[in-house]
Amino acid sequence: MDNKIRQEMDKIEIPKELNNRVILGMENAKKDYERHNQLKPESKSDRKRWSLRKKIMFFSSVAVLLLGLLISSAFVSPAMAKVISNIPYLGSIFQSESISSLIIDELEEKGYKISGTGISYKPKKELEVRVEGSDDYFNEVKDEIEKTVKGILKSKGYDAYSVKVSKELAQNDYDLNEEELKEKTILDNEVTKKLKQLDYKFDLVQTDPKEKIIFIDIDGSKKYYDAVKDDVEKTAIDVTELNNYKDYSIDINRPTVKIAKADTGALITPAIAEGLMSKKEFKVTGVGYKEKPLSFIISTSIPSSDSEAKALGTEIESMIVEFLKSEEISKILGEESYEIIVKSKDKKKIN
Repeated sequence: MDNKIRQEMDKIEIPKELNNRVILGMENAKKDYERHNQLKPESKSDRKRWSLRKKIMFFSSVAVLLLGLLISSAFVSPAMAKVISNIPYLGSIFQSESISSLIIDELEEKGYKISGTGISYKPKKELEVRVEGSDDYFNEVKDEIEKTVKGILKSKGYDAYSVKVSKELAQNDYDLNEEELKEKTILDNEVTKKLKQLDYKFDLVQTDPKEKIIFIDIDGSKKYYDAVKDDVEKTAIDVTELNNYKDYSIDINRPTVKIAKADTGALITPAIAEGLMSKKEFKVTGVGYKEKPLSFIISTSIPSSDSEAKALGTEIESMIVEFLKSEEISKILGEESYEIIVKSKDKKKIN
């Protein structure tokens, strides 16, 4: 954002209810960096264990898919809207809240029970909202939720999406009954307490009473893990038997993780994707990138034989260049060079 625009923004009195949204928008670049540097399970077995544990801990699986960053003019004062209009289109998306987050915030403010939103692009561009609760509740609020979401999309000029409101399906695999929940709570607490008493280094105890498994993650080096694994397993078995729970197996693991390094493409591409794919006029069907050399690859639905293909390719390229040359993105790119490739439906370069 250039100094002139920043100065104008400083002069505007932001309503109290907008303040958090504005602050959130200005912090998104930092959050993206942190998110792409999180620890992630490396092996297939690690991913399976992690997935299972998440089901046990939360008793349901909710997928919230976020793509891109954008603040809604529906919530912005006329003065703020004028300032934002001076920011390059893709830049305003990068600096602000995602359309999915915006929709969730608005629906929750209205009191609707929402489990998440998702955006899919194939076979068609569709924004889905999942609703929690009974069938009667779903039928009662479905039309109003759809109306609200369509209103938000319209306020952004996002005309490429259809809207689907669906009922969150119950996740029965780990819907523990009262007795199972009691068993899980007792064993989680008692095994944890015993391992702490014996001064073992660990970071997770998680009981699955349906499968009769207790998962335990050991902290420390492989040498330490090898030295204590059998003793930790025996300790956990002793605790289950002492509490009159039989036939449990113990799954001891030393999590194998790697740090997923953030690359510039991962930080920048979401804003490009939301901005270009959300409007019909750009005819964009896919946005991707590759790291070395850094290349942004934009797929469109326009044939190369179309008389407007070159003009569209040039317009898309110009928007991305403007975005990449902005102050915020220049800091991320540094001296790294890049290429922009806009492809027609028949895979020919049109920019």
